Amino acid sequence: MSLQVCTAVLAVAAAVATGWAWERMRGWWRWPTRVLALVCCLLVAFAVAGVAVNRKLHMYTAWEQLVGNNQAVVAPEPTLQTPGAGAKAGRLVTVTITGQRSGIQLPAYVYLPPSYDSSTGRLPVIEAFAGFPGSPQTWFDVADPREVAEREIKEGRMPPTIMVFPVQHASPTQDSECVDAAGGAQFDTYLSLDVQDYIGKHFRARTDRAGWGMFGFSTGGFCAANLALRHPDRYAAAVSFSGYYTAITDRTTGDLYRGDAHLRDENSPLWRINNLPVPAVAMYLACARDDVKGFAQLQAMAGAARSPLRLTTAMVPNGGHTGGAWRALAPAAFDWLSVQLGGPTGDPSPDHGGTGDAAADGVSRLAPATGSSRGPGPRNHHPTPAASHRQGAASG
Repeated sequence: MSLQVCTAVLAVAAAVATGWAWERMRGWWRWPTRVLALVCCLLVAFAVAGVAVNRKLHMYTAWEQLVGNNQAVVAPEPTLQTPGAGAKAGRLVTVTITGQRSGIQLPAYVYLPPSYDSSTGRLPVIEAFAGFPGSPQTWFDVADPREVAEREIKEGRMPPTIMVFPVQHASPTQDSECVDAAGGAQFDTYLSLDVQDYIGKHFRARTDRAGWGMFGFSTGGFCAANLALRHPDRYAAAVSFSGYYTAITDRTTGDLYRGDAHLRDENSPLWRINNLPVPAVAMYLACARDDVKGFAQLQAMAGAARSPLRLTTAMVPNGGHTGGAWRALAPAAFDWLSVQLGGPTGDPSPDHGGTGDAAADGVSRLAPATGSSRGPGPRNHHPTPAASHRQGAASG
């Protein structure tokens, strides 16, 4: 019996028992007992709500995490449905990545595409970041990227690609923001250097910048944008769904920068593209138009973008800051990302060259429309949620 069912049964039992005994209690202890019974009912009700929220957000995936041990944050591997009769599905493996530079040791999922064991070349890699609160498991509840990737690979719109889902926080209740905290955990170093080194060493993965991209939603979108701008020598492209682009400090992060305003600015993508030389990376920013904060952040980045940064924006009309919007946006984003990255080494296809489809000097804005396709060749015949496009010069 699941923990959710157990807590629900206890909540009902506590309420029934309290109602049954309410008028049967006698003597001086009647009122203290009634108060205690009501407190028990409230505690069990809060437990039901807490378990439900945890099942949705996966803040705690093991009992060890309740005492601050995030080593157990990766749950048992989610089941992947085979994409079509007779088709071979990819597989998900669990690893523990020990950061030689950062000193951080945390688990991660690694997705290997269907052809991984039957081919010989090194494959491109997408590093995927979840929101906060959340964990790698959250990806598979919000918008299972394996299903999207395998469909796109099967249809020829995406080359075989490895995906890695690292843990981003030392504690499930403390947001690392994927940065090197002043005097604290070095998550930028871990995620951008250690993870890449580990995957390149232990899997048949490309190790050059053209072979690596990032993908994140919400806080994970901030991580992807920030790390791409900070490490253009390691990443060619990044996708951000409903991300924000100015570093935050609040009760979930603590003082990551110890009052150093310049360090915080340097970890703010919007500040970087307004004040520093911008690198030649490709970025894809997307959200639902009714996600008020996300849409405002997207517009701010689009207004500041300048060459040689190549920025593409996309929107769906509604869905808010939810998995529904991200699921609708995911196929087009994966197609776009695969075009930006180099394909498997030894692959003769010119479509895997990572040339990019964004304007060389400007912003490619994908307007919310349907029915057309973008880009040449069969790899891009995917109806996107924002398929018709126009290009304009970047401001800033």
